Amino acid sequence: MSVIVHPSENIDSALKRLHREVLREKILETYRNKNFRIRESAVDAEKRRAWAKTKRRRRTASRRARN
Repeated sequence: MSVIVHPSENIDSALKRLHREVLREKILETYRNKNFRIRESAVDAEKRRAWAKTKRRRRTASRRARN
């Protein structure tokens, strides 16, 4: 996994792209699962938080679209 930094690109935006790629490939999640025991309740809570975040984003987008 790698990110190529273009000559005119800011290093922060390259790091953001790298972070998105890490999240997309679930590298940190896999690492945590292999190193530590994760309870099912923690996994459920994480799913609920992710769903709540999606709902907030959708509601905000729909409100902005109406105006």
